[in-house]
Formats: sequence, C-alpha cells, structure tokens
Amino acid sequence: MLQQDQTEERLRPLMIRSLAGDSGAHRELLGVLGRYLRSYFARRIGAAEVEDLVQETLLAVHLKRDSYDRSLPFTPWAYALARYKLIDHLRRRKRSRHVPLEDAGALFAADDAEQGALHTDLDRLLQRLPDRQRSLLEDVKLQGLSVEEAARKRGVTAVSARVMLHRSLKWLNQALRDENG
Repeated sequence: MLQQDQTEERLRPLMIRSLAGDSGAHRELLGVLGRYLRSYFARRIGAAEVEDLVQETLLAVHLKRDSYDRSLPFTPWAYALARYKLIDHLRRRKRSRHVPLEDAGALFAADDAEQGALHTDLDRLLQRLPDRQRSLLEDVKLQGLSVEEAARKRGVTAVSARVMLHRSLKWLNQALRDENG
C-alpha cells in the first residue's frame, strides 16, 4: 500500500500540472504512466500486444484528461482507463478474461515497472514447468541454494538435480526464443 501511496503522490501532481497546461509535466506523466502500464498489461496478455495497448491507454489518458476530477486520487482514474482498454482489447481478440476491480493496485504495485514486468514474465514461464523442476530451479537460481542443498530439500540426488536444472534452463531458453521470434 505504501508503494501505491507514493505513486499517487508522484502522479497526481503531474496530472494536475498537466491539466493546468504544463506540457513538460504532461510528457513526464505519460512517460511514467507508460512504464506502469507496460508492466500491468504484460502480466495479463502476450508481450507482442503490450505496446499497442500501452499506446491506446496513454492516448485515452490524453484525450480524456478533462474528465479527471482534480479533487480525487489520480491512480484509480488511470487504472479504470487501463482496465477498460484491456477489456476492449480482449473483446476484440474474442478472449474472455475477468479483470477484477480489486486488481486496481496491480497497475502501480511494482516499485520499478520494468522490473515488475520482468518478474511477471519469469513467473509466467516458470509456471509452465513441472512442479519439481520449477521448485528446484527456484531454490538454486532464485533462492541461492547450492545444487546439493536443493537436491536434499527436494529428495533427489545432486546428479539428478543437475540434470533437471540443465533441462529446465534449456527448456526456458527455448521458450523465450519461441516467444520472441
């Protein structure tokens, strides 16, 4: 919640200055908001579609800025626009996806929006691995355990753990290549 409050404190004054005609504040607002949007959309749709959706949403922020009530927080207003753009996008693609209102904080959750997108991409890929392989990979590569420690924790031999790690990393590498063309 602290991160969301800090984000609100950063973005709301930019929006208000933007509405007052400060073009520098407007550019800064759209730049910062764009980074949050990339992370938000990347957690919900394929990477190839993110940039178009970010641009559509930033355009909506620009075009609808006069509808923003200066007495209210900015981030819920921006989230609503992003959510509606996402829903429209999914409808155009004929994919149904529930985007809950409780998810509003997710737009501004990551301290560094680009870092948040990377974590989201990694989490999404890791979820495609079998549980044993994913757990082992997380223990060694993300938690910093040695292969031997992770093998003991998972009840496998160190040799078996090394083979699983090698196969998992090879599979992840191929999955990234396939996704990025």
